[in-house]
Amino acid sequence: MNNLAALIVTALMLGAQHTLAPDHVAAVTVFASRRPSWKRALGLGARWGVGHSLTIVLLGSALVWSGAHVPAGWESSIERLVGVALVLVGCASIWRAARSPRKWHEHDGVRHAHPPSVRGERHDRDHRALIGIGMLHGVAGTGALVIAIPLAASGSPARSMVFLASFGIGTIVAMSVFAAAAGSLFSRAARRSSATERGLGIVAGAGSILVGIWWWAGA
Repeated sequence: MNNLAALIVTALMLGAQHTLAPDHVAAVTVFASRRPSWKRALGLGARWGVGHSLTIVLLGSALVWSGAHVPAGWESSIERLVGVALVLVGCASIWRAARSPRKWHEHDGVRHAHPPSVRGERHDRDHRALIGIGMLHGVAGTGALVIAIPLAASGSPARSMVFLASFGIGTIVAMSVFAAAAGSLFSRAARRSSATERGLGIVAGAGSILVGIWWWAGA
């Protein structure tokens, strides 16, 4: 394997590994628990990944070509902001789960949610929100460290760009797979009863709040 291929494979693997950070998983899990299905969750995970990767590539490109560095204290400030965002997302999930019972119908022996039209608007908002959260995660904590890797490992701006792009692809694919798996599990559990589905939303929201508090305290 030549050096460029090794660089790409390494970046893809690091991107996939980076995806499983607790703050990333907590945020996407909350959204995957709403109207659970693997297809919808896959789209949500992909949008988070696109937002995250877009920020990494844009910020990384600026640093690569300008030779600048991430300002001191930047990571800590953004991580605190991520913590606040996770707490807010978790609180919203609990509130929505407690106040939004579902109507179900039977079709070919399988129970399905029968969402009101307003949920189409919520669906769009969820997708936009996850892109924004992904972008916020892209500039937080380990995101800044990832940007430093290609700068330290290669004196070639072009190779650094390849690293960043490959890292982003690995992130998008891995989060899409994780979200689809989570959505599938949530969907199976939610078919049992509307109470089970509300419980999933509450548990996912509580998890997001706990991770947010932990993230804030550790920043």
